[in-house]
Amino acid sequence: MDRTDTVPETARVRHFDELDDSAQEYLFNVAQGASPRDPSNLSGLNEGDVVVFTEYYRIQ
Repeated sequence: MDRTDTVPETARVRHFDELDDSAQEYLFNVAQGASPRDPSNLSGLNEGDVVVFTEYYRIQ
């Protein structure tokens, strides 16, 4: 997960409050400095998605 200032036209944009609890916890922990894990096992997140949180974050 990387912060981004741009959103590619082809990216799916998700808002933090639309995500389930496990995806929200994952994003919060990574934003706080935890090592990211493979997001493919998180419901509702796919590689390339952009999440609106405190800033924009691209899922990798």
